[in-house]
Amino acid sequence: MKSIQEKITLLTTIAILMVALIVGGTAIFTLRQAGEYNSAQILHLTCEKEADTINRVLLNTEEAVNILADYAVERLFSVEKLAGDQAYRDSYTVQLSNLFSNIAENVPGIVSYYVRFNPDIMPPTSGLFYRRDSLDDEFEMTEPTDIKAYDKDDMGRVNWWYIPVENGVPTWLEPYHNENIDKDLISYVVPLYENGVLVGIAGMDIDYYTLVDTVKAIKCYDTGYACLANDKGDVYYNPNFDPGTVMEEMNLRGIMSFEAESSGDELVDYYLGDMRKLLSYSSLVNGMRLIITAPRSEILAMSNNLTRRVIISTIIVLFTFLFLTIMVSRRITGPLKTLAQVAREINDGKLEVTFPKETSDEVGDLVHAMEKMVHHLKHHIDDLNSLAYHDSLTGVKNKTAYDDAASKLDSQGGEKEYGIVVFDANNLKKINDTYGHERGNIYLQNACRLTCRIFKGSPVFRIGGDEFVVILQGDDYDNCYKLLRDFDVEAERHNLETVNEWEKINIAKGMVKYDPETDANVESVFKRADARMYVAKQKMKLAEMG
Repeated sequence: MKSIQEKITLLTTIAILMVALIVGGTAIFTLRQAGEYNSAQILHLTCEKEADTINRVLLNTEEAVNILADYAVERLFSVEKLAGDQAYRDSYTVQLSNLFSNIAENVPGIVSYYVRFNPDIMPPTSGLFYRRDSLDDEFEMTEPTDIKAYDKDDMGRVNWWYIPVENGVPTWLEPYHNENIDKDLISYVVPLYENGVLVGIAGMDIDYYTLVDTVKAIKCYDTGYACLANDKGDVYYNPNFDPGTVMEEMNLRGIMSFEAESSGDELVDYYLGDMRKLLSYSSLVNGMRLIITAPRSEILAMSNNLTRRVIISTIIVLFTFLFLTIMVSRRITGPLKTLAQVAREINDGKLEVTFPKETSDEVGDLVHAMEKMVHHLKHHIDDLNSLAYHDSLTGVKNKTAYDDAASKLDSQGGEKEYGIVVFDANNLKKINDTYGHERGNIYLQNACRLTCRIFKGSPVFRIGGDEFVVILQGDDYDNCYKLLRDFDVEAERHNLETVNEWEKINIAKGMVKYDPETDANVESVFKRADARMYVAKQKMKLAEMG
C-alpha cells in the first residue's frame, strides 16, 4: 500500500504536469495568435500611414485643379464669346494663368499644369501650358501641343485630352510617358463644361518618379519593400520586376487579389518562388495600390522567439516543480494549489492576479518568476496598445484611434450630438526644409498643445503629418464657437510672444456639426469639415501672398 506521502506526491506530480502543459500550451497558443495579430497590425499601420502620405500629394493636386476648374467656369462669360473673340480669349487665359500659377507653386510634386480649350470650336493650340524640368526649377510658359496634329490613339501625345473628355468627369490618368515633354507622369484632368458644352480641360502633372522615390524610401523589416500596382496586380513599380509585368509572370503561388480597397484585417499569404511572404495593401486616391511586403519569417520573428522562450521556460519550470514535489511534497502542497489557481486565471486571460506570499525557498522563486512573467506580459501589452493608438511625437491619439472612435460613433443608435474640427498646420514643409525636422516637430507640438488646451473636454487625434482632428462632445460641442474664438485669441497671443517662425502657431481649421439629415456617417462630417479647413487654408495663403 502506498503511503499518503506517496499518494500526495503522485497526485501533486500529476497536477503539476497538467498545469504546466495547460499553461505552457495556452501561453504558446496565445503568444502565436497575439504575435501574428500584432505583426499584421504593424504592417497594416505602416501601409496606411505611407498611403496617407502619398494620398496627401494626390489630394492636394485634386483640390488645386478642382479650384481652378470651378473658377474657370464661374469666370467664363459665354462659350460663344470665348470661341469667337480672340481678345476676350487672351484676357480670359491670362486670368486663369495668374490663378493657376499661384496655386501650382503651393502644390508639391507638380512639374506641369495647363488649361486647354476645345479644338473643335477654338484654335487647336489655344490655352496655357507651364512646365519645369525639375521640382527645383521655376515654371516656364511653353507652347501648347497642337491637339489636332495627332490621332486620338497616339496616347503618348494626347491621352491627357481624349481620355478625360471621353470620360466626361475628373480623371486620374495612370502612369504614362508623355512624349511632348519626355517625362513619365501621373495626371489629374478635369473637363470644363458650360451649359453642357465642352469648353476645354484643366489639369496638373505629377512627376511619376517623385512618387516612386517616396515608395522606394519605405522600409519594412530587414528585407521588406513597397511597390505600386493597379487593381489587377500589374506592376507600376516593383524593385524585382519591370513596369508592366502582370501577376501571371511573377512566379507567385497563393490566392491574391487587389480588387478591394485594402487588404483588410488579415495579411495576404503567398509564395514568391520558394519564399513565403505576407503583404498588406491600400488603395491610393488615383486607384493605384500601395503594397508593402516582407518575408513571413521576418514578420513573425518576434512571435517565434517568444514562443521558443515560453517552451524553454515551461520545460524548466516543469522539471523544477517535479523535483521540488518529490523532495518537499508536504511543504509545497498548499502553495502549489494557490499557484495552480493563479495559473488558471492567467490561462483565462486575467493578469491582475494575487500570488502567494514569497518564501525563501524554491516555491518563492517560482512565485517570483511567475510575477515577473505577468509583469512582462502586462508591459508588452501596454507597449503594443500605446504604439497602436497614440502618436509618439505629440502624445495625442493617432489615426487608428480616430478610426476606432469614428466606428463607435457610427455604430451608436439614437440621437447623436457631435462635431468635428479639422486642423492643418500651415507651412510645415517650409519649416522642415528651412530649419530642420526638429524645429518642425516643435512647430507641430506647439499646435497640438494649444489644441489640447482649448478642447480639453474632447479627444484630439493626429491623423496625418500636419493634420489634427478634434471630435467635439459634451461642453466642447455646446461651446464650440467660443472655443474656436478662444483658439484664435490664444494663437495670436502666443505668436506675439514668440520670435522664431517654428515656435509660432499658424493653423487653418474647419468645423462642422453632425447633421442627421445630410450626414450618413462620421466620414461625411469629416469631409465637410476638411473642405472648410481647405477653404480657410487657401484664404490664409492668399492673405500671406497679398
